[in-house]
Amino acid sequence: MAVMEKENQILKLAAAFPSVYAVEKEYQICVPVREECTMWVQVGQKHYYDHSNGILRSGKFLHLVHVPQEVLDREKRYVVYLRRINERKSYFTDCGELESATYDFRPLMEKEAYHIVNLADAHNLVQEPVSSGSYFGDQLDLLIMNGDIPNSGEDISFFLNIYLISGAITKGRVPCVFSRGNHDMRGKYAEQLADYTPVSGGRSYYTFQLGPVWGIVLDAGEDKVDACEEYGHTICCEAFREEEEEFLDRVIAAGEYRSASVRLVISHHPITWCIEPPFDIEKERYARWAAKLKEVKPVLWLSGHLHVCFLEDRGGAHDSFGRPCAQVCSSYNDMEKHRHISGAIILTKEEIRVKYITEQGKIWGEETLPINGFEEILE
Repeated sequence: MAVMEKENQILKLAAAFPSVYAVEKEYQICVPVREECTMWVQVGQKHYYDHSNGILRSGKFLHLVHVPQEVLDREKRYVVYLRRINERKSYFTDCGELESATYDFRPLMEKEAYHIVNLADAHNLVQEPVSSGSYFGDQLDLLIMNGDIPNSGEDISFFLNIYLISGAITKGRVPCVFSRGNHDMRGKYAEQLADYTPVSGGRSYYTFQLGPVWGIVLDAGEDKVDACEEYGHTICCEAFREEEEEFLDRVIAAGEYRSASVRLVISHHPITWCIEPPFDIEKERYARWAAKLKEVKPVLWLSGHLHVCFLEDRGGAHDSFGRPCAQVCSSYNDMEKHRHISGAIILTKEEIRVKYITEQGKIWGEETLPINGFEEILE
């Protein structure tokens, strides 16, 4: 059957545009689908497959393909192929329609001003965060999906919302970064989240580099002690954070961040602000993380979780442990006022400017913090 070719459009078998997530030194191209199908991606002359040890996957609503970052950055274009599976059988599987679509991709290059959207706490909303997160339009350089995009893992279909949002905002053209939130840890299917989201070897904490921008994604896990009755004996976040701290030590020792002029810290939980009980956990550990991150010399920490908006320098009202850099939190979610707010960030050598954008695409508030250049921050 002939391939139906499209360009920069949603494929018929797909539920949304692709999303290109950055993890370590690769892109993970994610395509949610409406029907059972196989999927692969062509970049240049090479094909990259969504497979399990040579078996093309078709049983999930999300396809994910790993592509070396340097390859897609060079080609700046990729083709997605989907082949319908009418009936999967031991012999002579009944295959149906094959589709393809070509997508332009714009890698992050050195710029005078970086346009970043920090989007958190959608809690199962879709259209509202799409509207608030689309403020920059074609000027967008990086989309950060910063936790609690689903309200829980109670229904596995909630994970689909991640890609309905990121696909609609980016249309597969610019990179995204995913950070897990505490609500993502709850519910029957929460333990499967790593199978449906960009991770590094199964880990929800990792680094990435996009041209001149390097980042570390940290995952605080749940926001109360493991023994909290709310969790019903289903978590071990204290051990998880201990492993993560060892990872942080390795990252700092390796020093890969030194090749980047712009360094970011991303976490759903602000981490360095000690909230009132029962949320006042891991004080010593989080204080150590803040101290260790000073070695990295980041320019900005991006977070959500609190359902408030602020931009603060070091030592601000939301800094309990000595934050290593300025921080922006953009996660307003008040059903009586605004259903969702995203942070539209313009980062230059002179300043950090944040516009808090409502679900109507309107500016709810704006804050600016002067800085003295990336080079001075790195000294």
